[in-house]
Amino acid sequence: MAAALITALAFAAASVDGLAATTISLTPTPVLYVYDHCPFCVRARLALGLKGVRHDVRFMANDDVPLPTSLVGKKIAPIWDDGSSAPYAESLDIVRNVDADDKYGPPGMFREMSDRTDLKAWQKSVQQPLRLLQRPRYVKTYLPEFVTRSSKDAFVKNHQLPPSREAGLEERQSNDAALIAEVNEKLKDLEPLICCEDCCTEGGLSLDDIDLWSRLRSLTIVKGLVFPPKVRAYMDNLAEKGDCPLYDAIAI
Repeated sequence: MAAALITALAFAAASVDGLAATTISLTPTPVLYVYDHCPFCVRARLALGLKGVRHDVRFMANDDVPLPTSLVGKKIAPIWDDGSSAPYAESLDIVRNVDADDKYGPPGMFREMSDRTDLKAWQKSVQQPLRLLQRPRYVKTYLPEFVTRSSKDAFVKNHQLPPSREAGLEERQSNDAALIAEVNEKLKDLEPLICCEDCCTEGGLSLDDIDLWSRLRSLTIVKGLVFPPKVRAYMDNLAEKGDCPLYDAIAI
């Protein structure tokens, strides 16, 4: 009887804009170990937020090797530990397992990844310019994984940029302007690929959204990028529903 009462309370829902907004609390509170800037970590954060699973987010220092190694045997993120089994990594495994387990709410919120090659092609088309724009900006912020000099140094060492990025300030700014212009054109190409503010692929939320939105969030660290209306609405909507803020306020 007690267990049934706890389950009933855990799944109590309030109606918000016609949708069921559920907060699911479990004991012990599940823990998600992440880096804030990592899009794979954001996949798990977004899914948990959309499902309303109350959890503890633990931001690991970028140079902290012992903690993730003690949990799963190597330096990796995200790591999920809900206390019911051994901690494990791999973002989509976490998303799929949580979405399939009824203790985290009604199963099946996210449809499987589609075979949309257009989205994959778009992501590939912006991969290199975004690396050049995002990586230097991450270590200039106060993101929790980069609060110490050693954590920033470890990131720079493990994420080398082409030698041209070591150019003087004036040349770097000129390069950035060209890269930002390039990505802005690519964002125009993304606009017609987005179905609506609720999902990128027709039919409702899917792993397409978990993947695409998490990568789009990373773009918001770059000041000067212009997001077309449908892309912006999609990003803002899932940021709110998934309880995962964008970087607009700290963009550089």
